[in-house]
Amino acid sequence: MAEDVLPRHEAHPLEGTDPAPVVAALDGSSHEDAVVAWAAATAVRRGARLDLVHVIELGIALTPFSVFAAEAPWYGEQLMTSARTRLDALAGRLRARHPGLEVAVHASHGSPAAVLVGLSERATVVVGTSSHDRLERLVMGSTALAVVAHGHGTVVVVPESLPPVEPHRVVVGADGSEAGARAVAHAVQEAASVGGRVSAVTAWTVEVEDGVVVSEPGSERWGRVEARLAAATRDALAAAHAARPEVPVDVVVRHGKPATVLLEVAREADADLLVVGRRGRTGIGGLLMGSVSRSVAMRTSVPLAVIP
Repeated sequence: MAEDVLPRHEAHPLEGTDPAPVVAALDGSSHEDAVVAWAAATAVRRGARLDLVHVIELGIALTPFSVFAAEAPWYGEQLMTSARTRLDALAGRLRARHPGLEVAVHASHGSPAAVLVGLSERATVVVGTSSHDRLERLVMGSTALAVVAHGHGTVVVVPESLPPVEPHRVVVGADGSEAGARAVAHAVQEAASVGGRVSAVTAWTVEVEDGVVVSEPGSERWGRVEARLAAATRDALAAAHAARPEVPVDVVVRHGKPATVLLEVAREADADLLVVGRRGRTGIGGLLMGSVSRSVAMRTSVPLAVIP
């Protein structure tokens, strides 16, 4: 492992923050409170509008036609009325708790994943995952996984029961890609908003020095690999650090699978936020998550921001 630190300068308030709204994706599940708390705290910090969104999926395909034809209009109307009443009450509590916070409510019928993916074009979308059932965590839930995988903008995954915490300690995957560069910029901006710090992590598995595959920890070749990767990571951080020089940035280079290393560093740093790039392929394949972002999203116990 290799670590170094870029210099720290005097902190100052974040300027020019993206005013795009923050969307809290609500579904009445047990992780909803964590989503609302995290989204509200983020909206307050950014000075953005908070949108409370509940999409009702009637499940036509699972309902006999005769039942659906007779009951769906009434059933859908009752669900919509109930959802709006609940959202209005929640919005009232949030406005009282955060004076000055603009809160909007949206309840509609349709596919929750499709609606949230559409909203991600112009907003940060916050979704939740359960922290109790291991199988549920592994599959994330079809809606959350679809939004994280296909979202056009930043999507944040908030594990259940986590209180909102300001991002004083942010861990970000820095892999040299364009998506990685955007993830680094986002991480630095988030930390700057509260006078926090960033750990930029580069993981490696197979490297060659002097024509030899490096496999011996602590060897001279091992040290040269980590020094070279640390230098490359610092270069990748240059633009983001120049824009927000007050944010101290630790550079961490570690041998291991990228997703595992990121989760380890986040745990060791007691991170408040983990940031990764959504690394899809071009064309139609570009809608797909990269293996690292998918693996981190399914295993994280820390709020995770996936950056396009």
